[in-house]
Amino acid sequence: MRARPSVRLALIGDIDAVAGIHVRSWQHAYRGQIPDSVLDALDARERAARWLEWLDKPGRALQVAVREGRLVGFCSLIHSRDEGAGDAVGELAALYVDPAFWRTGAGTALVAAAVAQAYAVGYRTLTLWVLPANDRARRFYERVGFAPDGETKFETRADYSLAEMRYRRELLAP
Repeated sequence: MRARPSVRLALIGDIDAVAGIHVRSWQHAYRGQIPDSVLDALDARERAARWLEWLDKPGRALQVAVREGRLVGFCSLIHSRDEGAGDAVGELAALYVDPAFWRTGAGTALVAAAVAQAYAVGYRTLTLWVLPANDRARRFYERVGFAPDGETKFETRADYSLAEMRYRRELLAP
């Protein structure tokens, strides 16, 4: 039996591993939901540069899940980007686990850490956006206490468009 993952704040030296997980997760989870040409063109070096830039901005936290010395997942917490969100609303902007480590507890550990951190910095609500067709992710989020709140959005990117639905979780004192 593998050891349960631990979660800690990301270090600059983790960024290449985070970028690799980000690319592999997208390529595995979003196949059939995002055009193959977009997924096949993802570049871990470009993602690493984006994560370094992202980390340089205030009010952002990146946590990583580590199992037996290997980084296996990550999540990012920010203030909600949604229009009209109050000061007490945080957003789980990204949560990705290496597909080889799905269903090993890494995602659950990351959500628990993000919820604790969100509460500690004053958030009382946590939201996230997910693709409606991403049934695996939606089941996971529902298992860890999130529920759809009825909000949807449509994003147009350079090569494709995405519909997303918002999930919400009210945070209780630990």
